[in-house]
Amino acid sequence: MVSQGIPEETGYIIFLFVATLALVITLRLVISPRDPRPTPEKRAPFESGQIASGPGRTRFIIQYYPYILMFVVYDVIAMFLFAWALDLRSLGATGTVPILTFMVVALVPLAYALHLAGQRENW
Repeated sequence: MVSQGIPEETGYIIFLFVATLALVITLRLVISPRDPRPTPEKRAPFESGQIASGPGRTRFIIQYYPYILMFVVYDVIAMFLFAWALDLRSLGATGTVPILTFMVVALVPLAYALHLAGQRENW
């Protein structure tokens, strides 16, 4: 049975035309030359539309870096262990080997973070 209305091929042609047009417009915006004459106002840094009140870069305090690293590692480990524990009965031994491998790989940055936390020059 033939349906009434627009044939299926016409839909494909319209989609192809719109996709090609979007690609051409995107490439045109990406490749097009920029304004060759930037003014000092365009080059000036700004803070949410306000005139800058200080230097654009500040020193990063390394004091809490090991704790941030430990949090990120623990967070990822907890997420994967929770997902693994939810499906533990159906996985059996085949699911234990990959999680143990993951734990070994994930404990390396944790050991590094603990090593950094033990160094006194960071404080």
